[in-house]
Amino acid sequence: MSQTTKRALADSLKKLLAKRSLDKITVKDIIDDCGVNRQTFYYHFHDIYALVEWIFCDAAQTLTDQELDYDNWGVGLEVLLEHMLNDRILILNAYNSISHEVVSDYAKEFLRPFAERVVQTQAREMEPPASEEDMSFVVDLVTLMASGFTMEWVGRRMQDKYLAEHIRKLQIALDGSVTLMLKNLTEDRRRCGT
Repeated sequence: MSQTTKRALADSLKKLLAKRSLDKITVKDIIDDCGVNRQTFYYHFHDIYALVEWIFCDAAQTLTDQELDYDNWGVGLEVLLEHMLNDRILILNAYNSISHEVVSDYAKEFLRPFAERVVQTQAREMEPPASEEDMSFVVDLVTLMASGFTMEWVGRRMQDKYLAEHIRKLQIALDGSVTLMLKNLTEDRRRCGT
């Protein structure tokens, strides 16, 4: 029941966003549209921004629960773009009203499993094997690069082909370079004796 109520509140907020910006929507607007009382809203969320964050977390979880081809960045990017475009109004409102960080965290949470798979695949043949710490660092690096391009696209109001082109170039640039990064880190670890 709790998830159902949260999703109903989220749906009401999304419907209201089609008519006006986030800063013009009140808790009363949401509860009136949803048909619940104020106490129900505050039982689940301390304010509208918490509801927006929950929507992003729920969307990221839904995306990561899907059976996706984690070996293929293109598939992951298409799924992320489709979801982001479906929630374009919410994302742009969050980006412009709340915090860029909320949108950035959503993108990073979704992109990280793809980055992990790229790093794991390229590290598989390494001898000596890369440390978990070094692999995690490179995963963070790849995730931040991809999410940085995603945030730049959102900042451009999600209207051009900027993201798809830059992610394609990132894929090309990373082909083989992840292994080189891991080898450099492993060699540095060996030299330093850690």
